[in-house]
Amino acid sequence: MPLTFPSTYSRMLVRELALGDTGIQGLLAGTGLHRKDLFSLDHHISLADQHTIIRNGLHISGNPALGLQIGSHMPLSAHGAIGVALAAAPNPLVGFQVMERFGMLRVPVIAVQTAEAGPWFTLRLEAALPMDEVSRFMLEVMVASMLALIELSSPRPGTRPLVELGYPEPPYVERYADYLDAELRFGRAATSLTFARADLEVPNTFADAEVYEQAIALCERLRVRLAGRESWQAKVEGLLQQHPGQIWRIQEVAGALNVSVRSLTRHLAQEGKSYQQLLDQELCRQALVHLSLPGQTVASVANILGYQDVSSFRRAFRRWRGVAPQDWRRNDRADHARLA
Repeated sequence: MPLTFPSTYSRMLVRELALGDTGIQGLLAGTGLHRKDLFSLDHHISLADQHTIIRNGLHISGNPALGLQIGSHMPLSAHGAIGVALAAAPNPLVGFQVMERFGMLRVPVIAVQTAEAGPWFTLRLEAALPMDEVSRFMLEVMVASMLALIELSSPRPGTRPLVELGYPEPPYVERYADYLDAELRFGRAATSLTFARADLEVPNTFADAEVYEQAIALCERLRVRLAGRESWQAKVEGLLQQHPGQIWRIQEVAGALNVSVRSLTRHLAQEGKSYQQLLDQELCRQALVHLSLPGQTVASVANILGYQDVSSFRRAFRRWRGVAPQDWRRNDRADHARLA
C-alpha cells in the first residue's frame, strides 16, 4: 500500500500561513491537487505530493524555522485519534508509548521507538527519507510538538531534556532556542529526545480515562483496518476524529464512506443514531479538550473546531452542555484545583 498523509496537516499549513485562494494554488503547485482536495474529508495525500507541499510552504513563508513554529503550538487534535489519546493519557510517559504504537498511522515516514536506561527515557525518531529541508521540517515539527506535550500535560520544573538532531546545524540554528527548551546537540546519528523518567510520570492534569480508552480503541481499529466490519456509528466517528478542524457536512461524510446521504441516514437510524448527534458529540469532545488547556481562549477554540464566528460556537456549546463555554471552563478549573 502506498504511503499517504492525512490532508489535515496540509490544511494546517494553509491556516498557519493565512493563505487565500492564490496562496493555496502556490502551496499546491507541482502536485496536481486542487483546493477541494485539501478540504475533502476522504482525501489522503501521497508522499511525493506531501513533500512538494511542505517545500512550497517553506518557500512561501520565507521562514526556514517554520517546522519549529508549527510544532510548538500544534493542537493535539491535529493528530486525530492519536492526539485525543495523548491529551487524555494518564501521564506523558503513556502518551509517548501511544506515539510509538500508533504514530505511523499519521506520519508513515517517521517511526517512533522508545528505550529506557536507568532513570532515563528516550524517544528515537527514525526518518525513512533522505535528509533534506522537508525531512528536517518533519522532524522539527515532531520534536517541538513532543516537548510542547510535556509542558501542556504536566508543567513543572524538572530535568532539562536532551535533544539530539540527526543532521548538522542549519543556518538558522539560533532560532531553535526560541522554540525548544532543551539541551541541543546537532550532527548525531539519529534524532532523539531523552527525558528523566520521573518527569514523564507526573500525572496529566487533564487525564480522562474514558476518553483515553475510546481513542485507543479507535487507533486499534484503524491499525488493523477493520473498517468493513465496524458499525456505521464507528465509521462516522472515526472519520470525524481523524479529520478535526472542520465542521463536516453529512454529504461529505457519506461521500467518504461511498454511500448516499439517504443510505447513511438509514444505517445510522437503524443503530439509533443521527449524523447530527455524532457530529455534536465529536465537536463537544474536541471543545472540552481544548478549553481545558492553558493558553486557549473561547475564540481560539472556536477557530480550531472550524467555526466561522465565536457566537455560533457559543450557541452550540450551550446546546451541548447547558452553559456558556467560559462558565464551563471556570467550573472545570475549580474542580481541578480542588482535586489538586
